[in-house]
Amino acid sequence: MTEDEPHRRGPRRRAVLATGAVTALGLAGAWVARDPLQETMDQLAQDDPATPSTDPTSVAAEQLPRHDQLAGTRLYYEISGTPTGFRIEPAFAARLSATLARHWTYLPAPAPTQIWSYGAWVRPEDRPRPSWHHAGRAFDLARVRASDGQDLVSCRYDLWQNSSGAQRAAIERAYWRMAASLHHDFEFVLTYLYDEAHHNHIHVDDGRSGPAGSTFSPGSRVQVQAVQAMCRHVWGHDIRASGSWDDDTRSATQDVLERVGVGGRLTQGQRHWRAFLDGTARRS
Repeated sequence: MTEDEPHRRGPRRRAVLATGAVTALGLAGAWVARDPLQETMDQLAQDDPATPSTDPTSVAAEQLPRHDQLAGTRLYYEISGTPTGFRIEPAFAARLSATLARHWTYLPAPAPTQIWSYGAWVRPEDRPRPSWHHAGRAFDLARVRASDGQDLVSCRYDLWQNSSGAQRAAIERAYWRMAASLHHDFEFVLTYLYDEAHHNHIHVDDGRSGPAGSTFSPGSRVQVQAVQAMCRHVWGHDIRASGSWDDDTRSATQDVLERVGVGGRLTQGQRHWRAFLDGTARRS
């Protein structure tokens, strides 16, 4: 698994943004929805999100408790199909449980009883590349299931990528609603759009966000692609997941924010970002 792009996002370069603000003055009248000057000022006004540490710190298995449930829902190992306990750092487990419990309230009956996963903590020798899995602060979500075996959420893009029609639309909708809940609370959320290694799960960790939750950066390919996919598959906007914060994406997100009763721009701060994500997660 590779998670390089989000981990390498550093502090904003304010001098560059200031230069961009001057350039934007000449463009502000080009299209009202874009308003690049105001977006630049939004970014200057925001503090960088909390960064608890710059690199993952590996821990031994015995340092982490074993969890057999998250959000009161039994954990299963995706590869074996059997109930399994995973070693997870307690604070991360609590945050993830709270996120999942909230999302369960947005799902139709029957209620989830199973979370299928590829795991949480892994030994550094099994994955030499630095990863928050080594600290027990990452989780790979494969499916959310009801007691009858029905997939309420499938993150197995590798299994359904060739489906079409209403079935594909329903799967994508459930997938991106789940991704919205995860993005709401965690800065590192990697979906099938990231790379082929994530075609069978959604990766989530709290390496950057910690307890502060996530914030939005229009310079993040991962976040912008997710926003575009949510606008397309949940809200019905005809845009593609290019990863570029373009005029179509600005317009689509402004429409969504209007529809959830907040208005404004996605770049205005955490309140608008979370309103967009929570509205997306709730949308049935």
